[in-house]
Amino acid sequence: MTILENFYFGNVNPSEFKQSNDTRKKLSEMTELLNELNGLLTTEQQKEKTDQIDNCLLSLIALSERDAYLEGFKLGVKMITEIYTDTQQRG
Repeated sequence: MTILENFYFGNVNPSEFKQSNDTRKKLSEMTELLNELNGLLTTEQQKEKTDQIDNCLLSLIALSERDAYLEGFKLGVKMITEIYTDTQQRG
């Protein structure tokens, strides 16, 4: 199948692409810091807040990845449109 056919049938999932080493390092660092903070906290209410922060950060990362994918796709379409328009004008 072509990439367009795979895209149509839902076989293309950009979130499955590998993360860079820098991204994995930062996510690992963030997880370590949250675990360390959670270990220092004594009350259940404080631990619940760190869980909420963790969930919020994970949601933020997912939204950021989605936005980057959408912007990249839009940029790709704009580039193709520009190339096609330029080709048509030159005849």
